[in-house]
Amino acid sequence: MAYEKDPDEIGALWVKSSAKGEYMTGEVNGVKVVCFRTKSSHERAPQWRVMKSKPREDGPSVAPINESDIPF
Repeated sequence: MAYEKDPDEIGALWVKSSAKGEYMTGEVNGVKVVCFRTKSSHERAPQWRVMKSKPREDGPSVAPINESDIPF
């Protein structure tokens, strides 16, 4: 049986980790994104921030995540 994409699916994320903690990368509605946990513990604050991946100046359109880019 062929794979059938769920019509409600808008993207996918992969969990990754670094020495500084956990983050996610993926694509939502055709936009490459990276997600970082927030530092706030307030119950009304978001737990994750979703940001567009920044293109590299000297290579592929999506920059790899460097540990210095992770804000925690």
